[in-house]
Amino acid sequence: MNRLWLVFLLLFAVTANSNAQAQTDLCEENIPKDWQAVNGSLSLSQRHFKLGRQSIQWDWKAGSKSLLKLKDKALAQVAGNPRSTFVIWIYNESPLNDKLLFKFGKEGQTACNFEFKLNFKGWRTAWVMYHRDMGGKPVPGMNTLEVQAPAASKKGTLFIDQLMYNVTINPRSPMRDEQLPFINPGADKAANAHWNALYSFSHAPGYLPLAKSISSNEITDLATISKRYREQVLPTEDKVHTVLPEIVQEFAYWNIRRDGQNITGRPVYSMNDTELVSFSPAGNVKETNRLSGIKRYSQFMLRVAQARATSKDAGEQRRLESIFMDLLDHLDDQGWAYGSGMGALHHHGYNLEGFYTACLLMKELIKREGKLDRTFKSMSWFSGLGRTLQHPHSLPSSNIDVFNTLLGSMLSAVLMLDDSPEKLRYLHSYSNWLSKNVVPDHTIEGAFKPDGAVFHHGNLYPAYGIGGYTGIAPIVYVLSGTSFRMQQPAHESLRNSLLMMHYYTNPFKWPVSVSGRHPTGNWGIADMPYAWMAMAGTPDGKLKTDTLMAAVYLKLNEGKRNQWTNAFKNMNISPAGYPHGHWNLNYGLLDIHRRQDWLLTLRGHNRYFISHESYPGENMYGRYLAYGQLEVLFPQSKTDDGSNFKDEGWDWNNIPGTTTLQLPMDKLRANVINADDFSGIEEMLISDEPFAGGTTFKGQGMFAMKLHGHDKYDMGSFRATKSWFMLDSLVICLGSDIHNSITEYPTQTTLFQNYLKHTSDPVVVNGLELRTFPYKENGIGRSMTVIDNRNIGYYIPDAGNVLLSKDRQLSRDQKDARETSGNFAKLTLDHGNAPLNAGYEYAMLVNTDKQQMKEMSLKMNSKAPVYRVLQKDSIAHSVWYATQQITATAIFGSNKVLADSLLISNSKACLLMYQQKGNRLSMSVTDPDLAFYEGSDDSPKDASGKRKEVSIYSRKWYRLPARPSIVKLRIKGEWATVRNNDGLVKAVVGKDGNTQLDIRCKDGLVSAVELVKPNQKKK
Repeated sequence: MNRLWLVFLLLFAVTANSNAQAQTDLCEENIPKDWQAVNGSLSLSQRHFKLGRQSIQWDWKAGSKSLLKLKDKALAQVAGNPRSTFVIWIYNESPLNDKLLFKFGKEGQTACNFEFKLNFKGWRTAWVMYHRDMGGKPVPGMNTLEVQAPAASKKGTLFIDQLMYNVTINPRSPMRDEQLPFINPGADKAANAHWNALYSFSHAPGYLPLAKSISSNEITDLATISKRYREQVLPTEDKVHTVLPEIVQEFAYWNIRRDGQNITGRPVYSMNDTELVSFSPAGNVKETNRLSGIKRYSQFMLRVAQARATSKDAGEQRRLESIFMDLLDHLDDQGWAYGSGMGALHHHGYNLEGFYTACLLMKELIKREGKLDRTFKSMSWFSGLGRTLQHPHSLPSSNIDVFNTLLGSMLSAVLMLDDSPEKLRYLHSYSNWLSKNVVPDHTIEGAFKPDGAVFHHGNLYPAYGIGGYTGIAPIVYVLSGTSFRMQQPAHESLRNSLLMMHYYTNPFKWPVSVSGRHPTGNWGIADMPYAWMAMAGTPDGKLKTDTLMAAVYLKLNEGKRNQWTNAFKNMNISPAGYPHGHWNLNYGLLDIHRRQDWLLTLRGHNRYFISHESYPGENMYGRYLAYGQLEVLFPQSKTDDGSNFKDEGWDWNNIPGTTTLQLPMDKLRANVINADDFSGIEEMLISDEPFAGGTTFKGQGMFAMKLHGHDKYDMGSFRATKSWFMLDSLVICLGSDIHNSITEYPTQTTLFQNYLKHTSDPVVVNGLELRTFPYKENGIGRSMTVIDNRNIGYYIPDAGNVLLSKDRQLSRDQKDARETSGNFAKLTLDHGNAPLNAGYEYAMLVNTDKQQMKEMSLKMNSKAPVYRVLQKDSIAHSVWYATQQITATAIFGSNKVLADSLLISNSKACLLMYQQKGNRLSMSVTDPDLAFYEGSDDSPKDASGKRKEVSIYSRKWYRLPARPSIVKLRIKGEWATVRNNDGLVKAVVGKDGNTQLDIRCKDGLVSAVELVKPNQKKK
């Protein structure tokens, strides 16, 4: 996810363009006229500078009697802006165990204040929100600032640059550090705590005892880990393209100069600086970071370190070492040092990652220069290494950003230490922390879920997942086979999550429905995590090579030859075949169904899991992505990407599988706002309906949801009940209770919307090929069969409201950056405007032909149909599948009248599939409600009763675990459990001869039930 830093820069630039954000450097020409030094003096200095080429030097004497007095009209507006923030950069040449006192006031009366510790050398910044972080409260018309010098020092010097009196910033951003430990304390538990809680991490006491000595086996383990990790971060000689002249040229750009102990150079900006002011001449955020950002700087440090590690010339080595030490010292002087929060450091893991590896590669040089301890402290601070020192039982959940960008950084910091008991303690803490954070997490917050889903932003999010896998898997290998190896449950969890990604990719791309805010159809799996996991061995540690992980890697690299394919093939490992079966990821609400070489997925949402994620310029029309999106992916080839999707001309109203309101583009476009202080500028809406999810039975499956539109877009009256039954190559799709009061626009259910590579691509209707383009037809008849241009068949028993077209469509791309057009075939069911209790039924047959569809139509109109719909109403959706004699039912309430020959009653909403063969009854039961909270919907409402948009991170249940439940079923006849129910099921036969089943359910997982007739059990 290397592009994410730019996304956030653009987001914050949206909010950072008012009043003081436009301020330029304050001290390039002269000292501001409203500045006055009491018992001291002010002058311009080029000795240190943060912006421009000079700063204001403040020399003081007489300790606390020395004051810096400032006046500015910008202070008058502070009281009226709850996000107003004071910003200043200060350079200190000599650390002091003392502090500055900043006092803001009016007419000589102090209104608010804060203290700034001076226990540092170099540049440090303060971002202090007036209303939240200061003592006291700002008052209207404030106009003065007094800075009181340290009380214990008779004289001293400080340098001041880039002072801003009133900046509007994102309240999540400021973070506390060693200078300002009181700033934004709530950030330690916020959604972005992995970036912002560095102060808290650095003060973690540690829970493991310090060993008295280090054993020979431990020394061997440490050597193994160090060797493996260095091999990963060192480029092979054939990949080293950097030559010394190029490095010298880049080094000259940074203009680093030494004057005795003093060092200056081009400022190294952090990502958060762009919230305050644009530093590039053109005011361009992207240009600023390309020119002077920490990402460019840290990557350059890594290039220098890698060049030094592979250089064979002694003179070149010395020059590279000199350059590296200048870079390291200048970075420290700029404030990239232990204890410095840099104002805010969101996403620093992406931007600073080259720093850690570079330092590790240059460890011996840094040690020789006497700066090993300083460097280790800085590495541990910015990587948040202290987070690993917390006891595993009290650890907060770490997210994918940490695994993706900071995991290797933390290990680099540990490996900077010489072999010692302290290093052992850090490494054991690191390993324990990693294991604790990779075992399944039962909340929305963590990364890995019990069903194999990988999470970020409170949602199933494989685009972030691949970064997490890419970060974790190499570390699992590095630690494998040593006393620091990942614990078995964590290893199994990671392996299961990787397998699930293999199941919902085919074999490379994943469905658009799980693409988050990037619905481009181009995102896909990463292969290297499977190779590293293969080399890490099996979770139980018994085998040095995990052949299943290796087989998946080979599947992703069929036809390729590299060191990994050669190694695995030499072990007689064959590529994995296409998976076959059905899987539910009810954390994230994705169902996966696979046969032959195709993948079918379904996506829903409910009151816990969002319908979509939109950012400014990203997924601006994806409101319906989880309204029941059904996708079929075939394997990619040189001429076909295996998908029906193309952004060019795609109608975002007609996503296959969904039931949606057909809106004009301007009304479908997301209105992305900063909903509250818990979030950024984003849209992540949830429903108020708890029912959505799937279950699995003997490789078959079903998924159902109750759909409710969001009041943000006046869709509170929009409701539908939807279900899908996935049985071999057959998918039965049902809808009921479709209604809304919106008269302006029609409601439709989309069967398919397929990109046409050629306008002559056929659609087959009742056995007749239609190659005409353009083509439109409405209401074809009582029953109908259609085969689309991807050989997917559709049987529609009542086709009176069918809309079929082949036409050129005009649309907008998902970024809303341009108009698009493309040729598509589309089949929908039109429910009309403001429908009242409308419904639908249709069946899909994947990978079919005319003869199969003809046979299916004949069977469905005979006395021996392929399936029967037993019930389709607000109480339940139920289907009987003749081929396997399976009954599948989604029950939306409790103790209602059910059209089921076995089920008498139920205690709560659930999903049920069963099959009876003689005296044996097999069941799968799932409670789809993960119950992060119970009771009615907790969405805040406005005065009219409409649900308000609030951040998912603001919900009180966001960090609460899913709660288990007992589903009670009464079934006809006498039944008894068999031994393999693992205590999940209790069966009691009542006086009426029927059986009461108590079934334990948790985490949306399947509870498998095996029952027999009592007399059969005795046998």
